[in-house]
Parts: sequence; C-alpha cells; structure tokens
Amino acid sequence: MSARRATRGPGTANPADDPAFRRALQRRVGALAATVTLKDPTGGLSPTAQRERREQVASAWLYMTCVAAWAEDHHLVEPPLLRTSPPGVVRNAASAPLWLGRAFEALTRHPATQWLLHPEYNPMLWAGAPSATACHELIDWWATQAPSLAWPDQRGYPPSISGWAIGDLLQILSPERRARHALVQTSHFVADFILDLTLHPAAITFRDEPVLRLVDPTAGTGNYLVRTVDYLWQWYTTGRMDPRSVRQTAVTGGQAHRPEEAIRRILAGVDGVDIDPLTAAVARLRITVYLGHLLAEAGVLPRPLRLAAIPA
Repeated sequence: MSARRATRGPGTANPADDPAFRRALQRRVGALAATVTLKDPTGGLSPTAQRERREQVASAWLYMTCVAAWAEDHHLVEPPLLRTSPPGVVRNAASAPLWLGRAFEALTRHPATQWLLHPEYNPMLWAGAPSATACHELIDWWATQAPSLAWPDQRGYPPSISGWAIGDLLQILSPERRARHALVQTSHFVADFILDLTLHPAAITFRDEPVLRLVDPTAGTGNYLVRTVDYLWQWYTTGRMDPRSVRQTAVTGGQAHRPEEAIRRILAGVDGVDIDPLTAAVARLRITVYLGHLLAEAGVLPRPLRLAAIPA
C-alpha cells in the first residue's frame, strides 16, 4: 500500500471540519453497512430496525479505525497496521478483519484505554461485523486516500495530539448518540471563554490551595477537560495562568512544580462525567495521551511518545 496522502482543503487544520471528508466517511458507513452480518439477525427487529442496526455496527467499526489512524499518525502505537503491512507479512482481503482487530487492540495497551473495546462501553462493535472484503477496502482507503489526522500546531487551535479530531468524528459518525445523549462538540474558543470566566477567578480565590478542582458534569469526549489541562499545566509548572479568550490580567503567584508533580495535581483535581460510556472512554483516552504528551514535551518521557509507555 502507498503512503497516506492528505486530501483536506486549504485553511482547515482538523479534517473533521472538511465537508468532503465528512461525506467520504458517510459513504464508507454505507459501504460497510451493506456487508454487515449481525450476530442476531432477527432478534425481533423489523427490516428497518435491522438496517439501522447494520449502520450502527458499520459506524462503530469505522469510528474505531478513525481512532486507530489518529494513534498511528501520532506514533502512539506500533506497528502501523492501517497504513502498510508489517515487514515480512502479506495482508490480503481474507485477513483484513484480523488486521483491524489488531489495530483496535493496540489502542487498549494502557490501563486507562481498555474500555474502548469493552462490550458494555462499545456494544455496536460487537453486535456484528462487516465483510472481509469491506474491511480490506476500508484499510486501503485509509492507506491511500484519507487525510492524516495529525496536523502542525497552530496558534490558538488545539494540537492534534489532544484528540480533537476523534472527538469530532464520534459526533459525526453517531447520529443516534447525538439524539440520545445530546453529544455536541464544544468549540475550543467557547471552552476557553468559559474557563476564563470560571477557572481563572478560581485560581485567584484558591491561589494557596494545593489543587484546583474542576468537574465537568457533561464531559462528552473531553473538550473542556483537554483545555483545562492546558490551563492547569501552565499554572502548576510556572505559577502563572494566562487568559485565552477574555481580556483580563494573568493570575500569578502560584507555586511552580516539577512536571511529574504537575501531572499528579491535574489528575487529582480534574474530573469529568458522562452518561454515555463510549464518549467517556474516548475522553479518558484523550486525557491519558495528552498528559503523556506534556510529559514528553518536558523531557520526562521519551520521543516518540508511545501509548504503552505513558505511566498508569
């Protein structure tokens, strides 16, 4: 298979914002759904309900390839199963479901990320499977046509290692999740605005407390939590917290700590809750990786960052 080639349009950092990529994903859902074999093909479901179930299964499989591609684009897992065959191994249509399974399993190498494949967290992944040929075509699409889910850092925009794309893509590929659980991704600038009006004054009021505490009761895939980590990382490592969206004076006078201690304080004070298990699992993956990324940036963890190497 050839190397991945970028297809997103100019001026767009996150491929999930590209209408062409979103349409391509929807076409992939249809192509996969047409081949899905349900584990319980009847189960009292009407033909319409069975069709909807096949689409849900297809979306679950496609979404997990999005997460796997994001992890591989950031070198979090090894070897890259979606892009090329490992050395000395021939991958064909018959073995494609196995390769997808190995790519999914690679995402669970950390204690905090194993829930991505848990049947009670991600039930549609276990409710059926697309055909081997459809899996092979999906792998080939990622390898030759789909855009990379990594992009260069841009001032003010969330870095791709924070998992912004996989949060957005879950919303795009799960219309039933949007309907049942009101899954709506918060824009980064909205999150910054809210945090400037809440976390920023909290840092002033509780400047002498060892831990600033925040709970997001509707955390979704973790957009607020990721942005909170950025604020607190600066606070705990420099003793300063700069506003991002509201014109106000930076908070100073905090105590600076070593990176490992800063991470411990972030973990002790930042919590999120969500009614949907899969979105919670995605948020947990994103926060785990982003905390590992900060440690790698600080020289505590080696580069390239590997998911399995992030402390439990």
